[in-house]
Amino acid sequence: MGFSPLAKAQNLAVVPIMETQRSRAIEIHKNQSILAWQITDTLNLPFFEDFADNEGFPRKEFWTDKQVWVNNGFPMGAPNQNVATFDHLNQFGKPYSSLSKNYSVYADSLTSQPINLQFYKIGNTTYPYKITDNVVLSFFYQSMGIGDQPEPEDSLILFFKGINNQWHKVWGVSGHSRKPFEEIFVSLNKQEFFIPDFQFRWVNYTKATGNLNHWHIDYIRMDKNRFKGFNDIEDVGIVTAGTGLCFDYSNIPYSHYRLNKNESRGNGAFVDVKNLNEAATVQTRYSLKIFNQYQQKLFDQDFAMSSRNILPLADSIERFNTPFFDTLSDPTPSLSYNFIINPQSNDLTPINYGAKKDNNRYTLNHQFQPWYSYDDGSAEGGFGLDYAYLGNIKGQFAMEFNTLSNDTLRGLSMYFTQTKEDVSFRSFRLRIWKKLSPIGGKDIEDELIYEFPVDRPIYRDSTNHFAYFFFDTAIFLPKGTYYVGWLQNMPYILNVGYDNNYRYQGKDQYNPHLFYNLLGSWERADYSIKGTPMIRMMFGERANYLFSTPKIEKPTVKAYPNPAKNFLTVESINAVVLSVHILDAAGRLVKIADQQNHIDISLLPSGTYYAKVFTVDGRQNSVKFHKL
Repeated sequence: MGFSPLAKAQNLAVVPIMETQRSRAIEIHKNQSILAWQITDTLNLPFFEDFADNEGFPRKEFWTDKQVWVNNGFPMGAPNQNVATFDHLNQFGKPYSSLSKNYSVYADSLTSQPINLQFYKIGNTTYPYKITDNVVLSFFYQSMGIGDQPEPEDSLILFFKGINNQWHKVWGVSGHSRKPFEEIFVSLNKQEFFIPDFQFRWVNYTKATGNLNHWHIDYIRMDKNRFKGFNDIEDVGIVTAGTGLCFDYSNIPYSHYRLNKNESRGNGAFVDVKNLNEAATVQTRYSLKIFNQYQQKLFDQDFAMSSRNILPLADSIERFNTPFFDTLSDPTPSLSYNFIINPQSNDLTPINYGAKKDNNRYTLNHQFQPWYSYDDGSAEGGFGLDYAYLGNIKGQFAMEFNTLSNDTLRGLSMYFTQTKEDVSFRSFRLRIWKKLSPIGGKDIEDELIYEFPVDRPIYRDSTNHFAYFFFDTAIFLPKGTYYVGWLQNMPYILNVGYDNNYRYQGKDQYNPHLFYNLLGSWERADYSIKGTPMIRMMFGERANYLFSTPKIEKPTVKAYPNPAKNFLTVESINAVVLSVHILDAAGRLVKIADQQNHIDISLLPSGTYYAKVFTVDGRQNSVKFHKL
């Protein structure tokens, strides 16, 4: 029993996968409805994409869809900055279908713009593409990363489009544990692929479990006159970088930060660089410039100040002695970090492939916000209390914050992820403590400051957006240690976002800020829990939070007859119903009806139930009914 960060799947009950029918669509994929960016223009070889200097959606110049998440937080040991991550969440951060571990679906896909493989030119002469031109597509892939491990029933599949718009499976891999990124080579070995609008597409075939079962793709190359398995990469690029502004936290309110240098200052900026050359050691020089929001330069270290030799297929981390920024004028000032590297040789692959972006540059922007946060804003999994077999008892979670100045607490923000189990109807109570009882003893010495009821988790209609809970009264907190968390009265995993990139003091060790209480006493989190839940303490003036989040109107749903005996009809007057989940009074899922609204409930015991409706545009709502 204890915590369950779903990215690590600790102490979770495993529900057996029901029989899953894989259709012939795995071999010939005809689904055209995934286009989002739409076709823009036909590309020519060579094709190169390493997702450098691009986060969020893939570039529409290269891709026709925007379902994968381009990020630098999920992979482990990527070839360079940013990868495309596949899961079961769409572009709005919503599951493609209702959450269930019992069936598999096509989820994220990544589809290239059309590529002309009919003719190519050399000078003024036109030649037809042939199999003997040795056109090869290569890419790096990884399962899991620091996210969730795909299971054997899951798969990542690559399709090529040929004549008559037929999609043919040319490569695939089943779910497995995390391994280093592996480069895959796939030849275009059939003449039917040499068409004027050739495309390639990766598809994630996965159980409908939301932000789980992760795959990562990077460093995609396609050209003629290539050979399978031959490493011809000449590239040195930036993998990641950090500001190193704050000690332990990712953000501290600036009014607290600037007055407490010894407690708030981090270790300074750094950049991580990888040499992808298989045999060449490359001398690389480093530069960093930092600007404020008015484009005034605050720090400048040029190439002459820093240089090192990077071994083949190795990483190198360069650190910068950046200053403590305690004289910025704005209450929420911004800083822009511009990292540049200058490899002295063996850095030609992106140029030879006509790369649109430069993986030798990396920009980080940080705006001081009026809250304390440990997380980086990106959820790699879900987090909550795992009751195991304890039954319906009270459970509590608490997270330690050490505030640096006297200030007024306005509320808390939390990120909720939709992962594995549906808990969107669960209520809980946010809590703030000044003191917790001693570890292992009865919790009779807790000092509760404030409690705030929450009807249910709030899922924002976007990826990695927080829900904000403002208190009905401001709470003045002197500088010191506080604990924030929640109370729940039933066994479920709340699925608070879990940032698996966080490490206490930047070291690979357990997170000492986390506590749980399931049997009337507080205990520390397990030593395997190294990341952080995504909960933030919001301080300062109310005016600092005069931002708005889009209001998502719930679909209007009705269920009839009510009470019902054999069949229940569920309808929405302002949305198209995708799926209906039937939940019993305790919140347990008892039936799923996909793409149908006339539901057979004849075998359900008499009692009170909830019909939870999911719509095609990602919205949801519930209606209560009685079974006779």
